[in-house]
Amino acid sequence: MGGFRRGVVLGFALLAAGQGLAQEDLATRVKKAEEAARANAASPQGRDWLQRHAPATDKLMVPLLNQCLPDPPGDIPTVFSVYVRLSPAGRAREVVTELDASLGKCMTAGARELKFPEAPREDYWIQVNMAAPL
Repeated sequence: MGGFRRGVVLGFALLAAGQGLAQEDLATRVKKAEEAARANAASPQGRDWLQRHAPATDKLMVPLLNQCLPDPPGDIPTVFSVYVRLSPAGRAREVVTELDASLGKCMTAGARELKFPEAPREDYWIQVNMAAPL
């Protein structure tokens, strides 16, 4: 019986350590996405892309966010950013947000069905500012 308890305790410890690494991994991914989106937005090509396509991108992201929000949402809107990695054809490869890895995964799955404006190159990160009751 003592071996079983040690195994269970070890299993919980490994699970907790894995969750810590997943959060750290999320923080790292969000930081890299944020840096790439800022660099893209600061370039002349990026400024032009945002000026022409930000309204359309925002309109695509709002319904996607609404379908991924927990039910029922909270009362107070939370302002946050999502970062979307686009292909040149305008397909979303990934969506990350500092709020929650599961929200980013849900939004990534839904965004793959959407057609965004064509991006200047592969792995083109954009920042979309959102507000939602969470």
